[in-house]
Amino acid sequence: MSQTDKTKFQYKFPKKLTKIVATIGPATETKEILREMILAGMNVARFNSKHGTPEWHHERIVRVKEVARELNAPIGVLLDLQGPEVRVTLPKQAQEKGYCLEKDETIFFTTQENPVIKSEVYAFAPVEIVKLVKPGQIILIDDGLCELKVKKIGEGYFEAAAVTQSIVKNRKTMSFPELVTDMPVLIENDYVQLDGIHNNEVDYVALSFVRNKKDILTLRQELDKRNLTAKIVAKIENQEAMNNLNEIIQVSDVVMIARGDLAIEVPYEKLIKYQRTIIKKCREQAKPVITATHMLETMTTNPFPTRAEISDVAHAVYDLTDAVMLSGETTIGKYPVKTVSVQAKIVAYNEQFIEPDYMECVTDNCASNITNAVSRITAKALFDVDFVVCLTETGRTATLISRNRPKMPVHVITRTQEVADRLSVIFGLIPHVVDWPEGEEMMNADQIMKKLLKYHWFKSGKKALLIHGSAWGKSGHTNTMSIVTIK
Repeated sequence: MSQTDKTKFQYKFPKKLTKIVATIGPATETKEILREMILAGMNVARFNSKHGTPEWHHERIVRVKEVARELNAPIGVLLDLQGPEVRVTLPKQAQEKGYCLEKDETIFFTTQENPVIKSEVYAFAPVEIVKLVKPGQIILIDDGLCELKVKKIGEGYFEAAAVTQSIVKNRKTMSFPELVTDMPVLIENDYVQLDGIHNNEVDYVALSFVRNKKDILTLRQELDKRNLTAKIVAKIENQEAMNNLNEIIQVSDVVMIARGDLAIEVPYEKLIKYQRTIIKKCREQAKPVITATHMLETMTTNPFPTRAEISDVAHAVYDLTDAVMLSGETTIGKYPVKTVSVQAKIVAYNEQFIEPDYMECVTDNCASNITNAVSRITAKALFDVDFVVCLTETGRTATLISRNRPKMPVHVITRTQEVADRLSVIFGLIPHVVDWPEGEEMMNADQIMKKLLKYHWFKSGKKALLIHGSAWGKSGHTNTMSIVTIK
């Protein structure tokens, strides 16, 4: 990139505190579009492993990191694993057009490659599902556009009838509300994707259809086997996960409210109550939380959001989420950059009306007593300052401050790009990488700020709350707070 281009695209931290996760796809894979999305407010680039090969993902992940480095912007990368997803598989003769079912018309689901059935309308389903379903079980296909009800079960098959006129399409997702399965949490494609990960390029790995903490621990073992340091995002998208929510949050690093499948797997009227419950519990355990799915869905084809979508994004802000997410809007959408810009505008405006909300940490693993005390005192001191400056090795202190949702940015000073990128999903944090010798004894507040002022991050006359430890680079030693005026 030429010096002229660098000046033209100089990155400035967006004036918003809520982070934006945007999914990368055919509409957003070029360096030019990625650059524009970052400038518009994207903080995390998500890659959906349901689509594309590991090679495709790797090439574009490298591209995202290259653009981020050119702009000097902390951008995280999230690889979303497919998990034990069940999809309709139609016989070859029906794959192109699918089946158009009238109300009460039936379709057979079988485990057999060459089924001996009288009907020509049939599809394939996994053995685990065929063994578990019972008469009366509801089946939703393609996000609920097709609704079936199991009528009859037999050896290696079951028969289901259309509740309303429906079209059964090939490779569409099948959901079984309230059905508890014992399918492996990682499928073959997930292992292939994990083998394709390059360390320090992927910051988060998301696990789909989490049911309990064992699923998270299974993924963590696989990451450890590959010497991968990526953080784990637990996707909450079924009732079993809601039943085990506390233990899942405790062993995860980040939580995603995957509302697409969640609203199908549980009664849809419970969705927003569950959303608010998940956000509150994540804050209690000091874990970042992402609100996802269909936030600006109509902007996939339209240049403006609906009033309901504006309300949905705004209410996620009032619920105190860390981040909001875009999926199809930025993978195949006609207006990906504008969609990011619209979402950034909505969250930025509504953030000014939320109030800092101090919350005690409810688990022992939140932080050391000293760090927790610092975050508690910080919550009370925030009313007297314009922003916070936090020097941290791991980002833990800054995360604890963020969970109280201060109405001003928290500038996080760290010494590694890896930590900076992983803080990109957390509410209000603005990470900066500073090359400070490890173990160097911390100076007084004025000297520290003088050293930081050369980076031109802070404006003169503003009042800052400075938080740091006695020595640079030592985790868990945060013990000093000062209020300083920028000179």
